[in-house]
Amino acid sequence: MFTLDKKCSVPLYEQLYEQLKQQILSGNMAAGKRLPSTRELASEYKLSRNTVIGAYQQLEVEGYIKPITGSGYYVEKLTSFKAESPKSYIFPAATEQSKQSYDYTFAYGDLDYNCYSSKAWRKCLLNAYDRFASQKSVVYEEPQGFFNLRQILSGYLYQSRGVKCSARQIIFTSGHQQSMHIIASLFSNADWGFAMENPGYSGTRQVMEQNHFHITPIPVEADGISVHAVQPLFHTLLCVTPSHQFPLGSVLPISKRLQLLEWTKKNDGYIIEDDYDSELRYHNRPIPSLQSIDSSNRTIYLGTFSKSLSPDLRIAYVVLPEHILPSYREKYLYANCTVPALLQLTLAEYIESGEYQRHINTMRTHYRKKHDYIRNYVKETLAGKAVLIGEDAGLHFVISVRTKQTQKELIEQFAQNKIRIYPTELFWADKTLCPQNQLLLGFSAIPLTQLPKAMKKLSEVIESIV
Repeated sequence: MFTLDKKCSVPLYEQLYEQLKQQILSGNMAAGKRLPSTRELASEYKLSRNTVIGAYQQLEVEGYIKPITGSGYYVEKLTSFKAESPKSYIFPAATEQSKQSYDYTFAYGDLDYNCYSSKAWRKCLLNAYDRFASQKSVVYEEPQGFFNLRQILSGYLYQSRGVKCSARQIIFTSGHQQSMHIIASLFSNADWGFAMENPGYSGTRQVMEQNHFHITPIPVEADGISVHAVQPLFHTLLCVTPSHQFPLGSVLPISKRLQLLEWTKKNDGYIIEDDYDSELRYHNRPIPSLQSIDSSNRTIYLGTFSKSLSPDLRIAYVVLPEHILPSYREKYLYANCTVPALLQLTLAEYIESGEYQRHINTMRTHYRKKHDYIRNYVKETLAGKAVLIGEDAGLHFVISVRTKQTQKELIEQFAQNKIRIYPTELFWADKTLCPQNQLLLGFSAIPLTQLPKAMKKLSEVIESIV
């Protein structure tokens, strides 16, 4: 028996999942017991079949039940355990990691070259400040951001990424997470599924979990997301990074892009295109956006200035298809734009004057030097001992070390030698699928002048491990 409250804010599939899980953990549903079919359970409790499927799929992902083709779902045999009483948690004053000092940090996302290096940016900022100082009063601006900035950005996006949109389709946000929260609020988690690349950006997964969406992880192949695994999905939001898969770095070929767009039409889906670092391609022209070839308007495009200007500015944006705008405006009628007006005016002048494009060109040259140095160093010095995955774009590599050590052991070895490097495990929905010999190697925070010493130290540690 299950008690499901249809008026409760917790989604029905989550209520059912929790109660089934408790029945299994308590032993009331013994190992090997067959669960009711999804149709039976949906009919008995007057639920949609998708609600029951969502609960069963989550239990399957977590290992509580297993499907047997042609027969149904059965309870897995679980190792018995004794539940401990909850203990209050005291946050430590300082963890071992925070106490540790490092000579070199291969962090992802921090920038040693950013807009604060630009005199033109400071000039635009002062001009914006003067404009506000000359006004008699400061007013609340449009929820989506300044119209003039959105108009300027729509032109820039068309020229640089092929994105086809008007100013009315652009919404400025304070970052990727807020962009995803807005999208989640426009689609009911009871009616829509959510799927994303595995591995993929953990921040995306976290936001959709917070919004109670059932998440389907889709495998990533050598050339990007598995289109075959996407085909069975219906009424689903699919988040992809086609121009530079995160974190593995592949580019989705046109054949797969066209298949995904065809899937949206046949299976009533939407693609969320996360174009997080499209400006930073080093040896080829930037890849046109997936949105630019979408004739059915089923692509929601996400962009950010975190990689091209600075992460602490907190400026990102969403481009919604026209037919979703009424829903957005109804839900966000009284919202305010979270990007400060001063920064919006600054950015508008910076792009319109051409300074932004000049900044991008200089930035690309700066990071290409670091990218090429690391790539060549690994090929020449660490041949047979380590290999880089995801070249020619972005601000990171994935480095695969020839060893049987776990990520935790590898990270500890580097830490002992005062090198900070990061795991890739957090990007995998199922951590057991993550190759333990792979690490995230960000290079955007290490100054170019320090890179030779940093790579020499890194190679010494790898040679001692292999």
